[in-house]
Amino acid sequence: MSLENFSSFTSCLNEISQSIRKITLNKSNKENNYKIKTDNSPVTKYDIEAENYIRKYLENRFPSHNIIGEELKVIDKKSEFTWIIDPIDGTKSYMSGRPLWGTMIGLLKNNEPIIGMVDFPELDQLWIGYNDKLILNGNDCSFLEKENLTLKNAIFASTAPELFEFLNLQKINSIIDNVKFNIWSGDCHNYILLAQGKIDLVIEENLNSWDILPLIPILKSRKIAITDWSGSEISFDFKTQKKFKVIAACKRNLLNEVIQLLN
Repeated sequence: MSLENFSSFTSCLNEISQSIRKITLNKSNKENNYKIKTDNSPVTKYDIEAENYIRKYLENRFPSHNIIGEELKVIDKKSEFTWIIDPIDGTKSYMSGRPLWGTMIGLLKNNEPIIGMVDFPELDQLWIGYNDKLILNGNDCSFLEKENLTLKNAIFASTAPELFEFLNLQKINSIIDNVKFNIWSGDCHNYILLAQGKIDLVIEENLNSWDILPLIPILKSRKIAITDWSGSEISFDFKTQKKFKVIAACKRNLLNEVIQLLN
C-alpha cells in the first residue's frame, strides 16, 4: 500500500471515529438499553447504531470491499480487501461507565491485517497502526523499547478468567503464579497498554476476528510479538472465521517462555 492510500484510509478512520463518538458518548440509561446475545454477551442499541453507521460509510467509500462486523451480517464482495468492525469493544465497560471501551476497525488485504484503528472516546485517544508507524490523535508517537525480561518480572493482563476454558484456565493460573502481578479486565485497552510498554503480556482465547485483527497492525508497529498459543502467526480465513487463542508479549523471549508453559 502506498503512503497516499494510507493517508486516505487514515482520513476516513478519523472521520468515522468523530461520527461514532456522537453516537456513543453521553448516552443516558445505557445499562437498560441492551439485549443478551446467544453467546451471553450484552449488546446495546448503540453497538448496532454505531456499526450501521460504519458499514454505510465504508460501503459508500469502498463499495467493492468485504465487511465483517460483530453485530451484523457478513458482506462478501470477493474482494482482496476486508474491513473488520467492532463498534464497541468492552460493552460491559461501556454500560457500567468504565472508560476503557473502544471502537475498533481493521483493514485486511488478502486476509492480512494492514491497518488497525482503536478509538477510546472517553479517553480522547485515537490510535492507528500501519507498518512501523503508530499514530495517536494524528501525531506520530514512539515509546522506549523494553529490555528482554523473564516471566517473573512481567505484568500480565487479560479480560476475564471466565473467558478461558476450564483446563486452559489452570494453565493461565500457573502463569499468574509466575508473573510479577496480573490484571483482570481491560478488553482492547490491554493491548494498547502493551503497545505503550506499560504492561508486558496479554493472553486470551475464544477471540473473534473483530476482537483481535484490528489490533495487530498497532502491535506490530511497536514490534510486539504476537502469535497463537502454539507459536504460529495469527492467520485469518474468511470462510471459516475460526476463533483465536492469542499471546502478545513485549519481547520474543517472554512469548517463548509462555508458549512452553501453555503447551
